[in-house]
Parts: sequence; C-alpha cells; structure tokens
Amino acid sequence: MAGMGSSSSLPSPAATGHPRSPAAPIPLPQLQASRPLKPPYSVESIFRTFAIRRAALIRALTTDVEAFFQKCEPAGMQLLYLCGNTDGSWVVKRPEFCVPPSQPPPPLGINISRDYTKKRHEWLQGVAVHCDAWLINISFFFGLHLTAKERDRLFTMISSLQTVQEALLASKTYRRICHLEGKRSRGPVEENEEKEEEATSEYKNFCASCGDRYRSNAFWIRCNVCDRGYHGRCVKMTASKAEHIEHYECPECCSEKAALVHYHQQFANCPRNISS
Repeated sequence: MAGMGSSSSLPSPAATGHPRSPAAPIPLPQLQASRPLKPPYSVESIFRTFAIRRAALIRALTTDVEAFFQKCEPAGMQLLYLCGNTDGSWVVKRPEFCVPPSQPPPPLGINISRDYTKKRHEWLQGVAVHCDAWLINISFFFGLHLTAKERDRLFTMISSLQTVQEALLASKTYRRICHLEGKRSRGPVEENEEKEEEATSEYKNFCASCGDRYRSNAFWIRCNVCDRGYHGRCVKMTASKAEHIEHYECPECCSEKAALVHYHQQFANCPRNISS
C-alpha cells in the first residue's frame, strides 16, 4: 500500500522543469471521391422548353404584335421585359429584383426604346435579337451539368430551328408593317410623281390620232419612237401586218423623220462660206 502511495505522489513534468512532449496528431478519415452530380435537366427537356418559349416570343412579335406594342407603353419610364413562359404564353412585366437572380433574366428596357426608334419594324428587330440571346443564355444555364457531347447535341437541336429574328422577318406581319411605314414615309414629291405616272398611264390609254379610249376588243399598236398608242384602223394597220414589223413608227414620227432628212439634204447642197 505504501508503494502505491509513493507512486501516486510522483511529481508532474512541470514540477521537475522538463517540457511536456507534444501529443501525436489524430489521423483524419480517408475521404472518398464524390460522384458527379446527375444533370437535373436532360437535353430533350431543355430543348422542349426552348421551343415552347421561342414559339411564345414569336407569337408576341407577329400574331399578337398590336397587344405587345400596347403593353410596352413607356409611361413612367419603368423598365419592362418580354418573357416567354414554359406554358406557351408571353408576358410583359417589371422584373422581380432578387440578387442573384434565380435564372438569367430577359433584357430590360424594351419599352424605353420603343418611342426612340423611328420605325416600328426596326424596334421589333431589336427586341427579336435580344430574345434570341436570352433563349440561348437560359438554355445553357439549365444545361450547366451537361457533358460536352450533350451540350453540342443541344446546340445542334437549337440551331435546327429558325431564330426569333428570322421568323419575324419571314412573317406576313413584318412585311405588312414595313409596307405601311413605307407609305407613311413617302413625301409630297413622291406622291406628285405617282400622280404624274398615273396621268401618263391614262394618257397612254387614248388613241393619239382620234382621241378615243383604248378598247380591249379592238386592235391597238404602239409606236416604238414616241410610245403613243393608236387604233389599228386609225393608222391603217392590222394584226397580221404588225406580226411582220419589228420596229413600228407612227405616221407622225415618219413625217418628222422625212422632214429632218429633207432638211439635211437641203443644207448639204447649200454653198458654205469658209472664213480664212
């Protein structure tokens, strides 16, 4: 017992002045390599969503263009954007500000540029270009975990469709808007030229000999020199004779030509005074 008591009363290392030896490091458990995350969206599902959003945006810029134009009212200078939803609908609204955004937002401010662009078709083209950029952006955002081959296949599938801008330019709505804006942009000079052309065309519909109007059931021939039209009976010409004539000159042009030839002949026979 005495021995046990003596062993329990041994001095500590600090009391003897010797430093304590460092404790051995605890070994860390071996970490197993984590498996790569499975992509939450497949190539087919991303492409299907892309096609639905694209169709909604095309409809907004073509079939529903009047409603879309009215919703982009820049009153109050609020920044608006056009979004194609996954259910096939489109919407123009203000953004829901959250930092960072849950997904790439569409371009803002399409309504601000509406009234600063002179022509509506140019504004629609600009909106279409931004829509294409947003569709590509959001598609590859959801394809973050795709492999390189899957991303390449997704891009090939997307490229097989027309872009929003290409669909807009090929639409009847776009051609109609361009036609209407072209008529509005024409000035009074062009309108006068159109009236002159109409008057000229009306003038060409009358016979230069008798002054009577052209009739579809009567033979009509036009002079290749003065471009005036004549009834066949007025110039003693028939359809059978006209078939053998490549270049027709009306009686008036023929008489003027004969008078000009006679004048040159008389002028050639006149003596000339040559000054030294």
